This record gives sequence, structure tokens and C-alpha cells, in this order.
Amino acid sequence: MEERLKGLKKAMKNTTFEHLQFSEVHRQKVNDQIKQISPVALTEEILPLLVESKTGSELVELLHVRGEKSIRFNEGAVYTSLHLAEQNGELESFWTEGEKYYRLSKKGLKLLQKKHPSTAARFSLRQLFHEVTTDEY
Repeated sequence: MEERLKGLKKAMKNTTFEHLQFSEVHRQKVNDQIKQISPVALTEEILPLLVESKTGSELVELLHVRGEKSIRFNEGAVYTSLHLAEQNGELESFWTEGEKYYRLSKKGLKLLQKKHPSTAARFSLRQLFHEVTTDEY
């Protein structure tokens, strides 16, 4: 964990969420919504969208546009899926200008090639084109 994030949970509990109380009913509703969405299934929807680097919010918008109903009231599931895919080595992330971007790792590209061959072929050609054009300058 990054140094700047250590103690964040405790600090937010004592300030931002100080007056916020969840009843057991609320907790159960949240847990039920989380269980309805399979992070693995959602990851399979996300990987083809990452042929170019994108932020989590860009991915949420794309999934909304594509009609992915499972995230309509639970956009946090996208971030859970991104985090799991990153832990599994399928994605890499980097920060630029205060935003976190995600991109496919080599493992993620292999998984994408296996599940979505046409998307992976486009990605490979785009990467090759980018390497050729940037080497010329």
C-alpha cells in the first residue's frame, strides 16, 4: 500500500464517516448487491475494453453505454473487478495527473486472445503500429 494511503480508513472513520451509521438491514442489502455481480464475469466484459488504457470511470461509462445492467446500481463492482484483475496480473495500472489508468498486462492480453481473438488481434496490430511510429521520431 502506498505510504500516502496508510491510516486513511481510520482518518475517514473519525472525520468523514463519523456520523454515518449503517443498520444491519443496510449492511445486508449492500452485501446482497455485491454478491449478485460476479467479479470474474465482469472482468471478462472489461478486458476487451482495455485495448487502450482507460480510467475506471471511463470503463463504467462504456459499460453503461453497452447496456451492462449488472452495474447500474453498483458501479463499485467495476473497481472490485479491476482490483482483482490487477492482483491476478491481468492488468497493470499507473497514475497520470491524479487519475489511475488501467491497461492489459501480457497475461491479460493472452487471456483476451483466448476469449476474444478478434479484439486481441486488433490490439496487437495497434501496439505494433504504435511501436513502429514512435521509433521513427
